Amino acid sequence: MIEICGELDVRTMISLPLLFVMVALSGAAAKGQDQVPVEGLVRSMVELKRVSDTCESFVQGSPKSQLSEIDAYFAMLNQPIPEPVDEETKSAIAKLIKQHAAYLCSQKLNRAQRDYYMAAAAYMEKKPEQWPAAPMVQFPQWCQEADCGDYR
Repeated sequence: MIEICGELDVRTMISLPLLFVMVALSGAAAKGQDQVPVEGLVRSMVELKRVSDTCESFVQGSPKSQLSEIDAYFAMLNQPIPEPVDEETKSAIAKLIKQHAAYLCSQKLNRAQRDYYMAAAAYMEKKPEQWPAAPMVQFPQWCQEADCGDYR
């Protein structure tokens, strides 16, 4: 991983892969073609990884392990695999009781998943044929009960 001025913050973790992927894919784009929503796809992948890494220990189903296709996408483009963790949020969630931590994380994961699916659909609709497909990601149900009461 490239280190710039010490520690990398979440914005840097998003912008570096975004920049690398856009440069890697831009050479394949045909002139005059509608702009492909690469930025939205990459941002949503990095955000999904950030939420998954942050909430890994608070929900069942290992969110990080569900994202191997996203890691493969970055690796296929010879780009660093982002490993962003929101330590501040993770620390705050850790202070909650299990049920509340699981509920908060399940809500964050569901929102990040929804955003990823929307970005992936937009990307797939406009991407040139030679560009890689958006990674297929399957997610489990994070809580068996709507209020995560199964985490008592």
